[in-house]
Amino acid sequence: MKTGVAIVTYNRLELLKECIACVVNQTIPFSKIVIVDNCSTDGTSEYLHQFDGDEKFHIIYEDENLGGSGGFYEAIKAIQTYDLDWDLIIDDDAMISPDYMEQLIRFSMKYSDVNALSGTVYTEGKIVPMHRRKVANELLFLETNVALDKYKKKAFRYDLGTFCGLVIRHSVLKEIGLPKREYFIWYDDTEYCLRLKPYGGIVNVNAARLNHKTSLPMEEKNIFLKTNWKSYYGYRNRYDAVKTHYGPWTQFIVWAQFFAFQAISLLMLFGENSEKASFNLKMFGEARRDGDKGCLGKNPNYMP
Repeated sequence: MKTGVAIVTYNRLELLKECIACVVNQTIPFSKIVIVDNCSTDGTSEYLHQFDGDEKFHIIYEDENLGGSGGFYEAIKAIQTYDLDWDLIIDDDAMISPDYMEQLIRFSMKYSDVNALSGTVYTEGKIVPMHRRKVANELLFLETNVALDKYKKKAFRYDLGTFCGLVIRHSVLKEIGLPKREYFIWYDDTEYCLRLKPYGGIVNVNAARLNHKTSLPMEEKNIFLKTNWKSYYGYRNRYDAVKTHYGPWTQFIVWAQFFAFQAISLLMLFGENSEKASFNLKMFGEARRDGDKGCLGKNPNYMP
């Protein structure tokens, strides 16, 4: 069984070192390790040069930061060229357990109809359900996190996931193509997972564990207070994904949501969060407009 891994990194050298250590210490060794350095400035490229002569590694050094979407486009493009059976997709802050691939491969050998797999994502010792989601309503394209009680079972099937530990059968990876690099950041993984639905979706094997070394998501219930510059890409790209995979009614519903969000933001202008409301009013409007026009890529108004 030949496996490969695609990793994207940007200015997180210490995390990358730990990520690579987790990758090379698998109980079933990877045949190919592809790493895309998204034009890091923290010594990452200098560190990675030590692997340039190692045939197991394929390092790509970018001249600019392509964002996560561009980075995964390049990483998956490279890994598709190799003779492999399964491919793992992760960021540099994803620390897979030593038996991560063994758990997934063992499961796949029992269920030959499975074409995409994943493990359970933990942060600070807690399961983070946002990484494994279902489409609760196809017409409205309502996404819901898989319930925590599902993680008590051996495995469960779901629709949408992140690139945090996603493993895809190599032949299927080649068939579904490459992520949309023009998304820049956010929602590229969800759109990619929508392509897996005709192949049976994704199965999460709960015994396979991954430590996502970041902070736990904010528990603020008001989504209008959690927005930032990245939110523009999330909403714009979600709209584009719906346009790509769903019919006109669903597209209209998602398009109309923008006006509802703007109406709520307008009302918030008269409250204590007026500055955030002003940002949201502009952001939702630009996300809808650019999604309508298919104007993707980087937006200079929404950059770190």
